[in-house]
Amino acid sequence: MSAGIILERALRWSGALRRKTSAYAPFAEWLTAAAQQPLTRKTLHGWYDELRGGEGDATLPVADVRRALRLLRERTFYTLMLRDINGLAPLEEVVTAMSALADLAVAEAYKSVAGALADIHGVPVDPNTGRPQELLIVGMGKLGGRELNVSSDIDLIMLYGEEGETTGRRKISHHEFYGRVTQRMMPVLSEMDGDGQVFRTDLRLRPDGDSGPLAWSLDALENYLVTQGREWERYAWLKGRIIPCRAFEGSDSSEQVRQLASLRTPFVYRKYFDFDALAAMRGLRERIRLDWQRRALARNGVDTIHNIKLGEGGIREIEFVVQLNQLIRGGRMPSLQQRGLLAALQAQANAGVIANEVAERLAIAYEFLRRVEHLLQYREDEQTHLLPRDPALCTALADAMGMEQAAFETTLTEHRAFVTQTFRDAFRIAGMGETDHGEDTPAARTTDTPYSDLNEQIEQLLGDHADTIRQRVESLLDSHRIRSLPASSRRRVKTLLPAIIDMAAKSATPPTTAIRLLELVEHIVQRSAYLALLAEYPETLARVARIVGASPWASQYLARYPILLDSLIEWHSLLEPPDFDELRRQLRSELDACVLPDGRPDVEQQMNLMRDTQHQVTFQLLAQDLEGVLTVEHLADRLSALADLLLAETIDRVWPLVQPRGQAGPLPAPHFAIIAYGKLGGKEIGYASDLDLVFLYDDPTDEASELYAKLGRRMASWLSTMTSSGRLYEIDLRLRPDGDAGLLAVSIDAFEQYQTQHAWAWEHQAITRARFVAGDAAIGQRFEAIRRQVLLLPRDPVALRNEVRGMREKISAGHPNRSDDFDLKHDRGGMVDVEFVTQYLVLCHAATYPVLLDNLGNIALLGLAAQVGLIPRHLAIDVADAYREYRRRQHALRLQGAEKARVPSDQLILQRRAVGTLWNTVIGD
Repeated sequence: MSAGIILERALRWSGALRRKTSAYAPFAEWLTAAAQQPLTRKTLHGWYDELRGGEGDATLPVADVRRALRLLRERTFYTLMLRDINGLAPLEEVVTAMSALADLAVAEAYKSVAGALADIHGVPVDPNTGRPQELLIVGMGKLGGRELNVSSDIDLIMLYGEEGETTGRRKISHHEFYGRVTQRMMPVLSEMDGDGQVFRTDLRLRPDGDSGPLAWSLDALENYLVTQGREWERYAWLKGRIIPCRAFEGSDSSEQVRQLASLRTPFVYRKYFDFDALAAMRGLRERIRLDWQRRALARNGVDTIHNIKLGEGGIREIEFVVQLNQLIRGGRMPSLQQRGLLAALQAQANAGVIANEVAERLAIAYEFLRRVEHLLQYREDEQTHLLPRDPALCTALADAMGMEQAAFETTLTEHRAFVTQTFRDAFRIAGMGETDHGEDTPAARTTDTPYSDLNEQIEQLLGDHADTIRQRVESLLDSHRIRSLPASSRRRVKTLLPAIIDMAAKSATPPTTAIRLLELVEHIVQRSAYLALLAEYPETLARVARIVGASPWASQYLARYPILLDSLIEWHSLLEPPDFDELRRQLRSELDACVLPDGRPDVEQQMNLMRDTQHQVTFQLLAQDLEGVLTVEHLADRLSALADLLLAETIDRVWPLVQPRGQAGPLPAPHFAIIAYGKLGGKEIGYASDLDLVFLYDDPTDEASELYAKLGRRMASWLSTMTSSGRLYEIDLRLRPDGDAGLLAVSIDAFEQYQTQHAWAWEHQAITRARFVAGDAAIGQRFEAIRRQVLLLPRDPVALRNEVRGMREKISAGHPNRSDDFDLKHDRGGMVDVEFVTQYLVLCHAATYPVLLDNLGNIALLGLAAQVGLIPRHLAIDVADAYREYRRRQHALRLQGAEKARVPSDQLILQRRAVGTLWNTVIGD
């Protein structure tokens, strides 16, 4: 595109450009040349060096900085105008360049002002390090997200680390020093003079707004956020970003940067699904709408349709959609913690929070609306978001967009209609409908139910159990947890009680369900977001009632991990089978996003995230289990797949943590594998099963033994340490060679030697159901070869039979049953007998019948043993059915909270008889 055409298209639209080129003709030639290349941060800094009179780090006088920045802003504005109007600059270039300009302007203004003030009062010094202490300047809003428009305000918050005094003769406090710096910076940036201005600057987002100090210490900020921080301030801090600034040689702000990050992240992003944010965003949305209507009416009736930022279907609604999801879910999903809108939108699509098609259409609408916004601002270099009402200007706007007027208007209307609908849908959680405390909510039905009415409700609905429930309610309301709540939360609890009684009365076990719901409320009262969820969304409360009423174990699990209440919002998703490939991808993405300000992984956050993921998927399977859509076998398969996935991810996260200091270059893959024994080895784990693991490695280097032992220790800690999110798994490493006396991680060669030459018969029994689950696949293949080699070793059947009998007696002695009930697992005729028979058959006959070598589980192996004639077919079928029934009963008893899986002795007679017959047929006593 020729230079003349580039300039002409811009001149047709922009009166500001026409005035500039008319007043100073050489500028047109310079501008058309500058517009031929993308405008980058490097270009901006080059221009600034030129305008300030050469390169160098010397601090310029404030007046010189002031003029150079205004001339730089002028160059930037008009260059972007030409490139944008002619379709040469994508939105990313425009907003990135304006944000880089703001960063440079703030940094240079600070450097000049702070240097001049330090010449008078001395330098502020960090009392902890003795180094000069810089002001931390936080860019908020679009500046924080690096997405400024071409005529944007910039929102700043000024912070500093430690209180103290400056070093000069005329000492002043740090508080006063930084306040003066801030005060003197503002005119440099925002005051209008003959060269214009750089950026209008707003400090009102600081704590206490206009009534608060201009600069705040980090300690004061922490106290404010903890005690007074409001929901809209979380929204404001979402994009907050420290602008790189330095005025004093030898300063180091890294510790203050970390401290601020440790304040900002938990304030903005709550760990749980945040319904308080939903309510607050709804209120903020309504205030913005009403404020815009008031201002529009004051401008002679300008309607919201003409405002592409604040009007319906405008830019602000897209921002609300994306940022609402960030605030509600970002604490649980670190990958959503993006400052830029388009990056955040893409992260939400990747995480499945927003459908891909919706995300794509929102991104297209956003880019279209932002381009229109910029064109409106290019016209007269003013901050406006109003579409023209004059038909001629409408035509000119369409032309500047490179479109016919009809096509432009149609496209604009379609984008805004889609944005409006998506915006409205964002306030409807999983089809529950937007809650405005209307007639469908418990809050509307019982805003402040008198206690006498609640008594009457309990009496009517719970009948004979009314006294018990009434006492529970009285204890709850009189507890310290309730009495220490803010008044609003206490009201919410009282609002919730009638709904709880109502839901319990509709359940199959009203008194039990009521008691468990009341216990759950007592556990979650300190988290107002969950009270809001249960109080405002009856569907979720009904689902909670179904789950806690069905199983005391499920009720306890939910009370222990109330974060799982989030899962009940999307009931249909909860009842879908887990997609482990997608889960692995998403978990990895979230773990990669858990980083500290210095770029190192945030280990504590990663450990908590993995625990939360384990609890979420377990709860998903629990819900399906209680709904009767999973067999015990399918449940065990999926719980085992989950454990396999988390073990593999643990290796990947722990391996970098055990490397020697100063490790250079790409990290080599660990030659390390995890072998599962016991229930995980046989893919038979339950909800709370321990994991029996053995760690193997295959590395000939001298340091391998120490390195992999360290990896094993760190993995054991990662898996079993109790954190704020609980424990990932209880693990048992005693099945490794030589048990507790052996090495934590064993070389594959040493493992082979031990198994083939030194292992006890019971260890060979255990290896029949062992399998490779994670790590180096080559070691896994080698392990499977060793396992088969062990199973094929020649054995004396009589001696093996005696070994199995002796081990069975030890098991019985270790699990005495002094009751009259039958213990499904440990009593004779139970599960252990079935497992021992199967292991004996494999060890004794696999050399003759290799079909028995595979780790297929007890039921399948019994069938194979019958096929080759080792046991009677009818007995194999009967025992397989018995074993299946034992597992089903054991599982059902665990869900009902039973500590031991025992049934009355007059039950399961036929099953016990079949198992006893098999035992006597194969092993005999």
